[in-house]
Amino acid sequence: MHENSPLMKNTSDNNRKNSQRRDLLIAFCTVALTYFLSIILDPAEHFMEWAEPLEHGQIDELPFVFLAAAIVAIWFSSRRMRELSIEIATRREAEKKAHESLIRFQTLFEEGLSGNFIADRYGNLVICNQAFRIMSGMAVRGEDQFNIASALGSEWQAIARDPSPSAYLDFPELILERPDKGVWVVMARFRQVLSETAEIQEIHGYFTDITEQYLAEKELSQLFVENRALAGHAMQAQEEERCRLAREIHDDVGQYLTAIRLDAATIPNIDDRVSASVYLERIAKHAEYIQIAIKRIIRRLRPAALDAHGLVEAIQQLVHDWCKQNPEIDCSMNLDESCNRLPETISIVIFRIIQEALTNISRHAQAHHVDIYLKNKDQGLFVRIKDDGLGIQSSSATPNSFGLTGMRERIESLHGSFVLASRPNAGVTITAIIPFNHSRECKYVENTVG
Repeated sequence: MHENSPLMKNTSDNNRKNSQRRDLLIAFCTVALTYFLSIILDPAEHFMEWAEPLEHGQIDELPFVFLAAAIVAIWFSSRRMRELSIEIATRREAEKKAHESLIRFQTLFEEGLSGNFIADRYGNLVICNQAFRIMSGMAVRGEDQFNIASALGSEWQAIARDPSPSAYLDFPELILERPDKGVWVVMARFRQVLSETAEIQEIHGYFTDITEQYLAEKELSQLFVENRALAGHAMQAQEEERCRLAREIHDDVGQYLTAIRLDAATIPNIDDRVSASVYLERIAKHAEYIQIAIKRIIRRLRPAALDAHGLVEAIQQLVHDWCKQNPEIDCSMNLDESCNRLPETISIVIFRIIQEALTNISRHAQAHHVDIYLKNKDQGLFVRIKDDGLGIQSSSATPNSFGLTGMRERIESLHGSFVLASRPNAGVTITAIIPFNHSRECKYVENTVG
């Protein structure tokens, strides 16, 4: 419309100029024709001869009267023409402003971020803008028909049933049903347009899409519940581990320390070297057993191979011990040797992820083969643990279990991504990617107790 306006104006000006030239030409031709006819027919002489008997009525003065009347008519006509020109210019200016206002309204309506529409009282769409077409999915499906009443359900009945005493009906959150069954949540305002009989004729609607905000809040709420449950589970596991450590120290280390103390107290009272050597040998055996028990406790709290040899050998030792406990499961490994030079925080997280995955496999999977893949790639550290077991199909191994939630929390603490894929009777695949650019910002701290 903006591009056609100058062209339309130029065309109108040209038509007006052509009309003026045509009128001048007609007037000139009329005067010339009258002059030539007067020369040929000599109407003035005939008129004088006719008017001579009527000289007492001053009929011969009529031509001057007609001339004066013509002059007056021309003056009135010119003044009227000026008034018409002013009126036409005023109308054109008004039409121009109305056209500009229409363009501004159309731009505001079509290009606004809120979804605007007009519907009848039955919810049938009369007109809508592009934002509404995108929100409702009409633009994707290429459709022009949409029924607001079907999308809103019972809410529409409350909006369109009776005239509202207030000018607007505001809803901070409305959940609509899209034809493609997609999630659609909006903040809405409705305005009822009444007829002369005070009945609802049309309903104007203004939608602001808050679907992403709604889903984000829902996800945050779910994560909050999971984190609270995970924190409770972590505290319970910590207490259980402390109890287990206390039992081991009391039952194993404590008893042998008591035996060592009693033997050491007995030795000074023995004069026979042979008998004393028996006590000393027994003290040495007790000390050796205590040393083995302490190493076992330390290894459970933190793998010694991780500090002594690096991540790869620690994983190999973990898998070796796990295979001894689960001889019916075959385990293959593809480990990148360059992963031995990873930061400590990343090494601990990877080790615990593989440890937890192997524990879940031995408890729930009933697998025959496990594959562990660890690779140092350009985008970061890539880890995959895959088994051929039953997959996730029971409440004992759901994606929201504490073990899997803990694995995900460890990876996300390193700004990584955690993906779990499973199908019934097709095993479970756990994939994690940890970017190196966030490794120094990691806030994960190993809990050496629980």
